[in-house]
Amino acid sequence: MFAVPGWSISADSLKAETASPSDGAAPGKKRKRAGRPRDEAVNADNVTQLYESVVEGKNPNAPKKDKSTKRQKKNGATGDDAQPNDNEGGKGTKLKQEPQGDSKKAKDARDQKKKKKSKHENHVAECVDNDSPAAVDAKEQKAAAIPTQLPPAPPKLTPLQAAMREKLISARFRHLNETLYTKPSEESFSLFQDSPEMFDEYHEGFRRQVKVWPENPVDSFLKDIRSRGKIRQPFKGKPGAHPSSLATSPLPRTGGTCTIADLGCGDAALAQSLEADKGKMRIDVKSYDLQSPHALVTKADIANLPLEEGSVNVAIFCLALMGTNWIDFIEEAFRILHWKGELWVAEIKSRFGPVRNKHAPVEHSVGNRKKVGKKGKGGGGGADAADPMDLAVEVDGAEDNRKATDVSAFVDALQKRGFVLNGERSEAVDLSNKMFVKMRFIKGATPTKGRAAKAPEPGRGKKPSFAPKIADEGDKGIDETAILKPCVYKIR
Repeated sequence: MFAVPGWSISADSLKAETASPSDGAAPGKKRKRAGRPRDEAVNADNVTQLYESVVEGKNPNAPKKDKSTKRQKKNGATGDDAQPNDNEGGKGTKLKQEPQGDSKKAKDARDQKKKKKSKHENHVAECVDNDSPAAVDAKEQKAAAIPTQLPPAPPKLTPLQAAMREKLISARFRHLNETLYTKPSEESFSLFQDSPEMFDEYHEGFRRQVKVWPENPVDSFLKDIRSRGKIRQPFKGKPGAHPSSLATSPLPRTGGTCTIADLGCGDAALAQSLEADKGKMRIDVKSYDLQSPHALVTKADIANLPLEEGSVNVAIFCLALMGTNWIDFIEEAFRILHWKGELWVAEIKSRFGPVRNKHAPVEHSVGNRKKVGKKGKGGGGGADAADPMDLAVEVDGAEDNRKATDVSAFVDALQKRGFVLNGERSEAVDLSNKMFVKMRFIKGATPTKGRAAKAPEPGRGKKPSFAPKIADEGDKGIDETAILKPCVYKIR
């Protein structure tokens, strides 16, 4: 060796190498691969074994694996048949006899393979368990615990869109309202059965109309029920005159309970308001309409109710005489009412008017015009007046009631079907409201017309009477359905 300036090391700092152990491995450390004796000779008998142990790294002393046992373990089979016959073929023996010099990379590969196998087994177990009833119940409970997502809120409408929406709702209401007034109830019932959403649309528009009314007739009926429901029934046989005022008389009852039928109830506002007090006042409210928007409403055509004869004490028609067959509603109310039961009616004033004979000529038709006499001239000028009411007011000085609501034709039609006014006419017919008229009737007469009327039986040995019936006077040619005009809004 030659000395290099700056790189030379003194001989004193050098250390002599020590001889390595005979196996060639450092003390306390394991070799990566076990060595073989140096003095082992290679011949034709051991060349294959030496090649497998030295080159391929196999352990010549390890037992051969049973492929059938390995396949059973892979499929998840357990039991004695899955275990090897020899203890040396077991898993524990294999781990013990593994070479001590396995690398970390080989261990990681084995661990990863075990993880994949465990995941596969867990997945298979989950698929099997998911079909069990317990798993199904667990899934249902988990799904029920998750709150249902509400639909997204509708976008806010602009003032123009809101105004257009209001007009569309009003137009829809007017169209449905005209249909209900100009069609029989049977057709309206079928219409709402086919399209139940139309019933909700109609009553949505109806609620908008109620907001602008000065008074709702339902509130007046509620007030009467609550006030009269607190009045006790007089004991039978007790002396004393019956109270003359209708407001101070008790509600009619059967067996201590007053059964009220709200016919054409809509959204059952009457029944909902009395729900809390019906037990205290001993009242049973039954509500009927063409559709059932509420649990208290029974779906039915009010011309054919699912009630027994004489099972109701009070029947109410609050703006409900809408079909062209409204007279069938009156006759059905007579059937279900108990004797001396009450009928309450509330209708719009504009629906009432004088009824003309359908065969009579039109007053202002060509060839039927009458000359109107001038005031102040004699000679029978007043006799040529166009209307007897005008003559009575202008000549005789009678009270001018030409703009008043005339309900006489309606009262006569109900009287022919067994209903009479409950008390004095001034009290039974309330015209104080600007928009509505309220009438109270009682079932207290024998019907002379309609389906409840019965033909009189001729007496024995007596000649048949040819006297005309009072109820039939002037009935010829009169259309009773025209007594109530349809409430149709103007098309906008």
